[in-house]
This record gives sequence, C-alpha cells and structure tokens, in this order.
Amino acid sequence: MRQSIKILFVTLNVIAAAAMLLGKLTTMVSPAHWLVFAYFGLFFPFILAVNFAFMLFWLFCRKWKALFISLVASFLCINNICNTFPIHLIKPSVNEEVTKLKVMTYNIDAFRQFSPSKKSTMDSLLNFVNRKNPDVVCFQEFYVYNKSGKTTEKNVLKGLRKYPYHFIHYSVSEETFGEGLAIFSKYPIDYKGICQFSKGYYMTIYADITVNSKTIRIFNHHMESYKFTMDERKHYEDLVGDFNSHLFRDVVLKFSSKMNEAYNVRAKQADIVAKTIAESPYPVVVCGDFNDVPVSYTYTKIKKDLLDTYATVGTGYGNTYSHKLFPFRIDYIMVDPSFRPISSRVAHVKYSDHYPVIAEVALP
Repeated sequence: MRQSIKILFVTLNVIAAAAMLLGKLTTMVSPAHWLVFAYFGLFFPFILAVNFAFMLFWLFCRKWKALFISLVASFLCINNICNTFPIHLIKPSVNEEVTKLKVMTYNIDAFRQFSPSKKSTMDSLLNFVNRKNPDVVCFQEFYVYNKSGKTTEKNVLKGLRKYPYHFIHYSVSEETFGEGLAIFSKYPIDYKGICQFSKGYYMTIYADITVNSKTIRIFNHHMESYKFTMDERKHYEDLVGDFNSHLFRDVVLKFSSKMNEAYNVRAKQADIVAKTIAESPYPVVVCGDFNDVPVSYTYTKIKKDLLDTYATVGTGYGNTYSHKLFPFRIDYIMVDPSFRPISSRVAHVKYSDHYPVIAEVALP
C-alpha cells in the first residue's frame, strides 16, 4: 500500500474511532449541558459499521497496528455495542415452578386514526394483544373518543376483557376525545400515580400490582419527541430519493432545530423519571416510548442499574420505530436487577408506526 494512501486511511480511521468514543460520551453528558454529543449517539450504528469496515480492511491488508485503532475504540464502547446489537442465540433455562411475568409496551399511534388511511386499527391491535396474552400491557398515545366513533374507551375495555384492572390517564382531555397513557393488568392494581413533566403532553404514570404476594411497580413513560410534521418527513424522504442542495439545507435547519429542543427537554425529563424510579419502594418494571436510542443520555439515565430486557436476552438491532428512514430502537422494557429476563422480542406488526416490545421475566 502506498504511504500516502495509508496515511489517508489511517486518518479517516482515527476520525471514525473518535466519533465512536464521542458517542459513548453522550451517555454520560446531558444534552441540556452539551448538545453535540447526542448526535454521535444517534448515529452510533452507522459509526460502528464504518469502524467495523475499517477493521476488516486492515485485517485483509494485514496491517495489525492500524487494526488496533478501531479495535481499541470498540473495546471501550463494548457496552454501547451490546445494547445496540445484542446477540443471544441460546434461550435462558428457567425452572418451570418460578413465577413469571409477561409484559408488553406499545406506542399505538392513536390506533392509526390520523394516518393517511384514517382507518382505526383498534380491533386488529387488540386482537393481537389478546393473542400474545401478556400479563401487563402499557400503551402510549392512547387516543379514544368520548361519545361517538368506533374507537372509544368503552370499546377498548370491551376488547380487553381479560384485563379487568386498568389505569388510564389523559394528559389531553377534551369534550370529544382524550389522549394519554394506559396500563392494563390481569393482576389487581393497588395504587396509581402520575409524574407530570410539565403542563405539556408527555408524562409518566405508574401502578402497583401484586403478583404472588410480591408488589411490583409498573412505570409507563412517553417522553419528548422530535415533533416532525408530515411535510417535514416528506421533505426528508424526497431528499433521500433525490438529493437537492437547497432542500438539504432546508431539511437540516428544520430537523436540527427540532432535535436540539427535543434533546434538551428529554434530558430534563429523564432526570425526573430516574428520580421517580429511584424513590419506588418496590421492584420496578419500566416500560415506554423513550424517543431515544440505546446510546443516549436518556436511556442511560433511566436504565441505571435496571436490566434492558432486549439488550439482556434479545437478538439483533431490534428497531421499534417502523418508518424505513428512521429505523431506531426507542421503545423499551426494563426491569429490576432482581428479576431475570427470559425472553424479549420486537413484534413486527403494522398496527402502528411503532412495533410492540414483548418481554417475559422470572420473578425472584
């Protein structure tokens, strides 16, 4: 290999390795204080792929010293890599006599009532939930009409008869509709609580359930989103399909403005959520749409000592947002470290713009 070309490739490799390490920093530094690191976390899968390509390249060229550039960076970021691309090919063995809890979290996108088709997915979605038969279900973007229309709270409760206990809280409540969060349970709910981030739409609710004399606190979160409009998403799709410098500038300006604001707000919400979880007198199950990726301050702050069920026993990238141009894992089920995750998977069903996450854990 010519020396000038080698120097160029080594330089590019150092930049890629540095970008991966900057991604690691986003898990430690709040975007409210230092915003730029958050973007390295968002693009961590791409940065990791570039570093992996460099490792293969140096391996093929038999340049062992250069190989260590990305190898060392990968070692330092091993936790971030495992959270992003977990691989668990052998299912954990569990004693059949142990008590198990099966949980689902699902951002249902208002039952798709505002999608281009305007057709409610309520019946199909509730049938899916009943088939999967979790013990506890957490819904985000739970949107129902109060009196008229097919998608009413009464009809949802009717479709989920096997869940006699529920806690529904509407952060937005108008004369004709309500939208918020919902927890449905086969087990009695002993206590209910709300953690309102502000006067806005996003919030946390929780409910205490008793399973075999053990009290467990179930958290359901919906955290700040980027709030991209349909037109802005369309512009992004157009840009990907046919690059245009003017459109590129417009998309970057609009997206970065909204993303900067969302990162800042979400970091503060994560601090509140982490504090609320820490104050729980009982072991916890934390569900919800975090609107952030595994390599992020939000994820790390909330997770702390909890077990991310998908990262612990799942396999693959596991994106939970279904849009093909935004394939991110942003929905999670995390559990108390005394619980043992048995299985966790993302179900690729098209009843929402998100995919549900389903996890089963063994209780101590």
